[in-house]
Amino acid sequence: MGNAKIRVRNLPLPRLMAVVVASSPAMAKDGPAKPDISNEIIVTAQKREERLKDVPVPVSAIGGNALLAVNQTRAQDFFSSMPGVNLQFVNNRAQLAIRGITTGPATGNPAVGFTIDDVPYGSSTGQGGLFGAAPDIDPSELARIEVLRGPQGTLYGASSIGGLVKYVTVAPDTRGFSGSVGGGLNMVNYGGQSLGYNARAALNIPLSQDTAIRASVFTRRDAGYIDNIRTGRDNVNSSNVTGGRLSALWKPSSSFSLRLSALYQVRDLHGSPSVDGRTGAPFQQTDQIGAGPSHSEVQMYNATIKARLGEVDLTSVTAFSRNSNSDRIDFTASPLTLAVFPVVYPAAPDFGHVMMTGYSVDKVSHETRLSGTLAQSFDWIAGGFYTREKANYTIDSAATNPLNGAIYGYPVVWRDSATYEEFAGFANITARLSERFDVQLGGRWSRNTQSMIHREWTMLAPDPAPAAHRETNPQASGNAFTFQVSPRFKPTSDHMIYGRVASGYRPGGPNAGCNTDPAEPVPCQFKPDRTINYELGAKGDPLNRALSYDISLFAIDWRDIQVTQVSALGTFTYNSNGGKARSRGLEISLEARPTDRLTAKMWWSYVDATLRQGFASAVLYAAPGDRLPYSSEHSGRFSLDYEAPLRDGMKARLGLSATYVGDRKGEFVPSQAEAPLRQTYPGYVQFDINGGLSFGKWNANAFVQNLTDKRGLIGGGYYNQTNFNRYWFNLIAPRTVGLSLDYSFGGGGDEHLSKTHAMRPRAVPRRDLDGRRRRRRA
Repeated sequence: MGNAKIRVRNLPLPRLMAVVVASSPAMAKDGPAKPDISNEIIVTAQKREERLKDVPVPVSAIGGNALLAVNQTRAQDFFSSMPGVNLQFVNNRAQLAIRGITTGPATGNPAVGFTIDDVPYGSSTGQGGLFGAAPDIDPSELARIEVLRGPQGTLYGASSIGGLVKYVTVAPDTRGFSGSVGGGLNMVNYGGQSLGYNARAALNIPLSQDTAIRASVFTRRDAGYIDNIRTGRDNVNSSNVTGGRLSALWKPSSSFSLRLSALYQVRDLHGSPSVDGRTGAPFQQTDQIGAGPSHSEVQMYNATIKARLGEVDLTSVTAFSRNSNSDRIDFTASPLTLAVFPVVYPAAPDFGHVMMTGYSVDKVSHETRLSGTLAQSFDWIAGGFYTREKANYTIDSAATNPLNGAIYGYPVVWRDSATYEEFAGFANITARLSERFDVQLGGRWSRNTQSMIHREWTMLAPDPAPAAHRETNPQASGNAFTFQVSPRFKPTSDHMIYGRVASGYRPGGPNAGCNTDPAEPVPCQFKPDRTINYELGAKGDPLNRALSYDISLFAIDWRDIQVTQVSALGTFTYNSNGGKARSRGLEISLEARPTDRLTAKMWWSYVDATLRQGFASAVLYAAPGDRLPYSSEHSGRFSLDYEAPLRDGMKARLGLSATYVGDRKGEFVPSQAEAPLRQTYPGYVQFDINGGLSFGKWNANAFVQNLTDKRGLIGGGYYNQTNFNRYWFNLIAPRTVGLSLDYSFGGGGDEHLSKTHAMRPRAVPRRDLDGRRRRRRA
């Protein structure tokens, strides 16, 4: 059921932008009259097409073109305004923490999973170099993004202990020739005359009644606003992203379809987004010459088969992906620099340290699942999953001349090759016990094996002395069982109460620097960690949908948490386990629609994510009760959206929003003496405003992001393991002003882009309240 469809006919604009979290209980075949679902949003959070309000999982969803209208074209733009989600940064890439389940960037294996059309994205391990970074896909090719909060181990497997993000792309459409073109310009404060821009085009071509192809391309430049006073370069943090997608659909009958897709994207960041707090001026940095640039490429190829086999639905998803990244990071302040470089280059008057890292992951994955209904009372889904990943990781630590960037040499060189392989089987069943009450039960068993070849060369004496060479071959393996239980009860047709107990699993893995040296011991393997989520929620759409509410109370127990430590001599980092943690919280979402033209929305999130057991090694310290890194105890958002018809078919809209991100703590510190110095990120409020006009097939939009030019801290500071410089910070982008314009042509399914906020109604199988598809018999 890979590509969900959306029914939103005649829905007023603001409701299309709403972030909805809903689920509902089952109804028997002879229950209350079936409602008109033509206005419902259909999602695939549970790997089958369901109305959003029927899903017993906390889910937020938004359409891709709603993101374009307010210039949310980057991953961090969208996720920064989601309930229960906090942003981190590692190696110039956005990383997410959901409900506080994180111990910092580049720590252990990914805690949040990502899929693109049901294909797992990135690496299952930190050795792949992505560290759980979010895909940076242009919204023009996204039908929607779904964010599932809480562990999703039963249906989605490893590395989703905090939650999961699903990207659903726009599918080819056989109903007619169509296309769209669009673009925009923006200017960021402190960027001088530097402009950002974006341009995109898409074409849908039916080749016959049962075959269609869709092709799209886009390019984007994000203007820079940070000046490097060491090199004299301005706006160094500008970036360029270019990509395209080709998809083909063959559907010879209502019981069989084949969809092939290919995605390619390249991203170049020209300088670090960090600022140096010692300069005394906003948006300045002192990166070493040669540090800062980052390059990444993403390729993904997948084939999805859907078939109806009697009373059983079959879905098969096979994919190959390749992710490659290279970064040049200023590591001058790291312990490695201070421990090794003065010994190797004693004659150098001064030196910098530019760490050149390279990552690549080749990933093959396959999933086959079957689903159906038994005796009109049990819906079931069962399947198997396999993945094999080959990752390569390189480090070249260059000692440089800070005056001209000349390289003295490479005191430390690493070459790692890692393999990850996993088999899993899963099943889920929904038992309808009455018209208004059902229970979902699910389980997943998985096994993974990992191996690594680690080679390193370290210069321990001045050139031309030979480098010390070491080679290790650490291995790891593990089994896991995850489960979920979700009872649902609907006292009336407009209200629902649900419970959820679900577990998540993150695999352990080998450590590259494995050794038994008493001066610098490193374990050869770190253990997996697990979460269990206990949740109670109430949701509904009373007053004929003029009001919507969603209240969720949760508690997550986390044990054997994975943490990253620095070796005793400060020459490298490795992973270990650190006891127990807990996240408890409350999430409330409300939406009021007093008229068809006006919508008011708000959400508020309280997350208390703390350690239950402290740890005190030679190089890492935390006490019981310490907050987990990067999680806001309080966060929230309020917005107003107004739409008004004008003459000659024109429509105008205006939107205002305020997003609050509360205080957060930075990474854990090396020792108890440094505990008072642990970084604190103050809370901040970001105001945004946007408006637009639609006339015929044209849409024009204007926006101002960060209206008050707030300096919101979102990363860096004391003991940041990505650069070890206590004075470097990451900030939200300053005030950004922009315009966009798009035009659509033809008919059929490409109206994904034809209306700025509208999501095209599509033919979705009509369902009973319990989501069962009406079966046609031959």
